[in-house]
Amino acid sequence: MNKYLSLFKNNLFRLKNVSLYFSASLIQGLVSLAINPLIAMNMSHYDYALTGFFTSFNSLILPLLSLMFGQYFNRHYFKLNSNEARDELAARLVSTRLIFNLFEIVFILIIFYIYAKIQNIEFPVFPYAIITFSSIIFNNVYDFYLLKLKMGKKADHFFKISLYHTIILVASNLLLVVLFKLGALGKLLAPLITYIILFVYLLPKITKKLVLDKKIFLDALKFCWPLVIAGALGYFFTGFDRALLVNLNDNVQLGLYNVAIGISGYLMIFQTSINNTFQPDIFEAVAKNNKKKLITIIGGINLLNLIPIIIFIIFAPFIIKILTAGRFTDAYVYARVLSLTNVTSSIYYSMSSVIIAYGYTGIALINKIVGAIISFFLYKLLITNFEFYGAAWGHALSFVGMTIVCLIMLYIKKMKKNKRI
Repeated sequence: MNKYLSLFKNNLFRLKNVSLYFSASLIQGLVSLAINPLIAMNMSHYDYALTGFFTSFNSLILPLLSLMFGQYFNRHYFKLNSNEARDELAARLVSTRLIFNLFEIVFILIIFYIYAKIQNIEFPVFPYAIITFSSIIFNNVYDFYLLKLKMGKKADHFFKISLYHTIILVASNLLLVVLFKLGALGKLLAPLITYIILFVYLLPKITKKLVLDKKIFLDALKFCWPLVIAGALGYFFTGFDRALLVNLNDNVQLGLYNVAIGISGYLMIFQTSINNTFQPDIFEAVAKNNKKKLITIIGGINLLNLIPIIIFIIFAPFIIKILTAGRFTDAYVYARVLSLTNVTSSIYYSMSSVIIAYGYTGIALINKIVGAIISFFLYKLLITNFEFYGAAWGHALSFVGMTIVCLIMLYIKKMKKNKRI
């Protein structure tokens, strides 16, 4: 009886934690949706075009500034025997990375300035690039603190900090975009102000002083550099399209395209929660070599993801009209296609989980490299021939290419293993 009672309590605790993690994302998504009409009423096509262009580089710059040190922390967390040792590791990783970031951001801004000049980008590099890219440094501290809470299974505290983030971000957007009507400047300043406030609050909770620990830095970098490269290559799936589209010099369509990306991105909340829920089952099925269960889980995940996407595709014009106060309804043309990315990316991430579960981590990096090359030429071809509509299809099809590469490499790996046997 005590055994079953203990099992029930453990499952209840796990369910509570999962619900708090999911609720944190859900609340942020719902509140963002609620204020979206107010934001849209105070933004122009140019504002959306500008903000979408600069934030598209986040997927490239985020791994370079985070250095994926969170993965190093994850790897060593359960190897350390005390919370004091874990706290010390977190403090040294965060402070060392922060010092390195101060030099790194200057280099990144110089490179971006040269790129903007060569490409004749009409959007002002300063202050927008400084605002957008600097916010990542402050955001990294917030993300690391949440990771630390998640690893320590402190779901209550995780939920509270996430709620602070949502409140400050929403208040900043309403103040700067709606009240002060700063448009693109306000939209980019809101995250920066949010992360600076959280940075000031959370950094002392992680480390009391900034120390450059060369040994930790080199050891972490040795482990993380393939993950940094793989992460940065993700830019060619989710951000490279904007770098090509900006050269078409059509800010109206670029604005609509960015609106569509933002709204279709809300569907990711449901996809992420489903994937996180069933990911342990994928690892269990691989460990037990239960292929039938593995196929059932992957099929179930992707069928569940289809439900909100089908609803969105049917009602896209009405949904976008409501969410943009009728100002950017035409974005539904792109949003319908972009929503399919949630289907193709879900299939890809399911296959990627299988590869990692089998222990083929090298394949994950090779797959990203090959996939980035495919996406590069795919975007080039589709945008040259179909412009913004082609870019939307590029989002969806790039993950199809990645999935095919995943399956081919997994098949080759299994065949080689069978031959050795």
